[in-house]
Amino acid sequence: MTSAAPFSRPASADTRSVPCRAGGLGRPAPAPSRSGRAPGRCPTARALAARGGAHPAPAPAPAPGAPGSRFPWREVYEYAAAPRARCADRTGEEYDRPFRTGPAHLDDPGDLLAALPAMLGFRPERSLVLAVLCATPTAESAVIDLVVRFDLRHPGTGAPSDTETVAAAAARVCARPGVVGVLAVLVDDQFGDGEPAAPQRIPVFGELARQLASRAVPVRGAWAARSIAAGQPWWSVTGPPRRGRIADPVASTVTLGRVLDGRPIRRSRDELTALVAPDEVLRARVSSELEGARDRAKDRYVAAAQRGDPAGYLRGELMTVFWLIAHAESGPGLEARELAQIAVALRDREVRDSVFAVADTAHAEAAESLLALLTRALDGADRAEAATLLGYFAYVRGDGPFAGIALDVALDAEPRHSMAALLHTALEAGMRPERLRDLAQCGRDAAIALGVDPAAVC
Repeated sequence: MTSAAPFSRPASADTRSVPCRAGGLGRPAPAPSRSGRAPGRCPTARALAARGGAHPAPAPAPAPGAPGSRFPWREVYEYAAAPRARCADRTGEEYDRPFRTGPAHLDDPGDLLAALPAMLGFRPERSLVLAVLCATPTAESAVIDLVVRFDLRHPGTGAPSDTETVAAAAARVCARPGVVGVLAVLVDDQFGDGEPAAPQRIPVFGELARQLASRAVPVRGAWAARSIAAGQPWWSVTGPPRRGRIADPVASTVTLGRVLDGRPIRRSRDELTALVAPDEVLRARVSSELEGARDRAKDRYVAAAQRGDPAGYLRGELMTVFWLIAHAESGPGLEARELAQIAVALRDREVRDSVFAVADTAHAEAAESLLALLTRALDGADRAEAATLLGYFAYVRGDGPFAGIALDVALDAEPRHSMAALLHTALEAGMRPERLRDLAQCGRDAAIALGVDPAAVC
């Protein structure tokens, strides 16, 4: 995924961001009530157009120089988690309560590096990872507010990424209101084992530090490692020479928060990419059903128009899509014919927009799994529609890396897809997932306008 303005995609830098609120690897907070929204244009347009704004107040962290702090500048940073304990059979909400593990105090570089897989959702390789720091209300310490990853090497060729492009994209993401500094981690198996990694020996870091300094964002610490695994050596890139060993990522308190919230940690980014890779066998089966599905949909539309109720066609299509989502969760899986029917239904903008509402229902997980299946099974514009919805669902549950991959797929399939481009830009800008919840409300409004209540159907 590249850093891009709306509707443009320079193909040079690759970034994966994980917007998360202070206090949360957990799910984003629900959208505010509609009565509390400002009048004017559609909430979706307001959310996607807002590129900055105030940040929720982060949880307080220990002051600089707290006992036990081992960072050279004597500060302790927090990365807090608020997962929920859920009843496995989902029979009620009496066990759906926040499970507070408390904020994770990261006061050693080895602990910070061990927490990166949980922060990103996978173990970074050949990557520049930035932890963006925001001030607490006391302004005496900071919390990790955003984690962003960039490729140091092109995944396909292994050639080094363009230094200036990566640094410029990273600096744009980090130069946000309330940012008080950045922690940088460079992971590359081409580094020597514990070699002195001076800034001049890592060109991308030197260029990044220069561009951040021009934006008054200091680099408060930087470390390098060949890989993120228990016992692997790390060493400092700036400040006094320091070395150590990475703690066990599995035992990280940040990992605990992610696991309790039911989100897996992948071994590599390739595992996320595989979730949306084309399935040629399934694609052939679904493709053979698309023409028939389109013809049947046309017949239904003609019948509805003859009854004087053309909106009834869209209402019926939407109810069928919602029913198939629920059926996919409880049944053995959908056939190629049913997948083709959903693909044709999503070609109607009103139906597509209404599906955004499912992200705020109990069937969000089932819908996301179905959208991933559709993304693997479809091609062209149909693949773009499914991948855009998939990217949104991943985004609002806080999985920035997977959202970025899905939106890349959408824009590769349909470069002028406006919604994919807007979501892509929001993700690149570090917009928080909860600010995208208005899009689910717009979907709910669209469904209700068609006579379908998503809360009742889903």
